[in-house]
Amino acid sequence: MRIPKRYGQSRTSACPFCGKQGITHNDQGIPVCNAHRSTRLPDIRCVCGEWLEVATGRFGPYFRCLNCGNINFRRGLEMAGDLTSPAAEETEQGEKKDKKDDHSDKHRVKKAPTETVITSQELDLL
Repeated sequence: MRIPKRYGQSRTSACPFCGKQGITHNDQGIPVCNAHRSTRLPDIRCVCGEWLEVATGRFGPYFRCLNCGNINFRRGLEMAGDLTSPAAEETEQGEKKDKKDDHSDKHRVKKAPTETVITSQELDLL
């Protein structure tokens, strides 16, 4: 029995900086989240020692090396190592600590509903 593909489930791209769903592209053509729209990938060296060049093709982003040829985007990011900055990790850990403190309070105060603004770029994904 053949299961048909469903729209939006066949391929999802993740932000290389935080792992969230990549809903927009930065100026290098890499799918990133809205928080990292202006962030660029740092220069990455290949295993052979040459610099990798970021390229975007029919099947998404990939790296080009003069000696090795085309390299998978995921494999190139593995060569780069950790792309997250220590300052961003500290703020995320601080937010997690604040959330834990909120749950320990037995008497919660209900917050007023917040208005969420969705841009036309995000509307297609919802």
